[in-house]
Amino acid sequence: MRSESAIWLGAVGLIAALGILIGFGASGAGVIALALVGLVLYTFVGRAMSRPVDAAWLPKWVVLGFLAKLAGTWARHWMVTVFYEGGDSYRYYRVGSEFAAVWRSGEIPPLSGQGGIGTQYTEAITGALFAVFTPDLLGGFVMFSILAYAGQLGFYAAFRRWAKPHQLKPYAILILLLPTYAFWPSSVGKDALMVFGLGLSSYFIARALAKFDIGWLIALGLSLGFIGLIRIHIVALVVGSLLVAALVSKVRPGVGSRGFGRILVIGGALAGIALVIAFLPTVFRGNDFTSAGGLEGLATNVAERTSDGGSAVAGGPVSSPADIPDAFALVLFRPFILEAGNVQTVAAALETTFLLALLIWRLPTMLRHWREWRTNAYMVFSTVYVFAFAIAFSAIRNLGIITRQRGQVLAFFLVIVIGLGWEESKRVRAKRRLSEARASYPSYQDSALEASSEPGQ
Repeated sequence: MRSESAIWLGAVGLIAALGILIGFGASGAGVIALALVGLVLYTFVGRAMSRPVDAAWLPKWVVLGFLAKLAGTWARHWMVTVFYEGGDSYRYYRVGSEFAAVWRSGEIPPLSGQGGIGTQYTEAITGALFAVFTPDLLGGFVMFSILAYAGQLGFYAAFRRWAKPHQLKPYAILILLLPTYAFWPSSVGKDALMVFGLGLSSYFIARALAKFDIGWLIALGLSLGFIGLIRIHIVALVVGSLLVAALVSKVRPGVGSRGFGRILVIGGALAGIALVIAFLPTVFRGNDFTSAGGLEGLATNVAERTSDGGSAVAGGPVSSPADIPDAFALVLFRPFILEAGNVQTVAAALETTFLLALLIWRLPTMLRHWREWRTNAYMVFSTVYVFAFAIAFSAIRNLGIITRQRGQVLAFFLVIVIGLGWEESKRVRAKRRLSEARASYPSYQDSALEASSEPGQ
């Protein structure tokens, strides 16, 4: 314990020293300071969020996952600054740095008026973060990575409330280490903010579906409001999936009798859908979303705008049930290995190949356990969300864009695969049964002794 306290004291001292160096303009000190602050923060978070079911391994993996996140951040920065020599991160960083001064003056900066609504709000949010401390570009990447990592832990915390103990570690390792989360949402921009917002929302949804508590609905409304500033169409997918989960899933014993909890969840989801429909025309510049023609026109327009460039693929948005398999393949499993033509697409193809192999490997077990699906409300939500996301994002015919945005759906896809397809191994099952038998044996002996000491024995 003393050595551990000394380590933390040294870390705090090092961070304080780096803060002094930053004040004197030392180059790179801000990046190191942010990385150390994040490491210390998530070391404590890993311990605080652990429960008896995962306390033996979770704190260690939270730290390892953050180290992987830092490595992904450095790699992402290299890709943006050296490989591509440009990108949206430059714009968000520049405008955010300008807005930071306005935030520090106590005023709210006006939107820039350049680009879409989501882009303008991302600039404003970046400015609010930079108002506390404005780092260099790499430091900005680290700052957004720290934020996105909180979302990754939110995905795990949501899954833990509905999963079986032996399913927790595989899910945590994938959520913390897969490139979709360790690499892509590790730059200044929308992707990191979306992972943060969706991670929080998923946890609030898991709690709301477990107890139908109005408090968690209020928290969910706030987190979805944050997401709506950036990508309001994702809010539509979330509240629609929540509505289906509340209607279809079986209520846990004792939960359904608690007043109007389920009605509140259904009503909240309907209210969210109404708000999204009201705001969509403003976000997408006057499209009529009350008719199928308006949605079809938007999907076609998106497909046309994303069908250029070296990463473009043939096809279009889902227009019939026959198009659904292609939509799932595009959103979850492409690029395929044979489609990889450079280093970044090879890296993406290795991950999608792994995901496809994981699904094929666990599919027989998933089919055996399909009856459990409806009893797990969070899994029902995740299934509907993945289905709706695949259909909606099939309009994007660019593998580069799909790869970057996969973080908005992969966590929920893994809920289905691991939640239905991950069985306890025979060795672990035998070990658990032996532990249970040993735990119950002393009580059996005590009962036998008490019985033998009774009169007449």
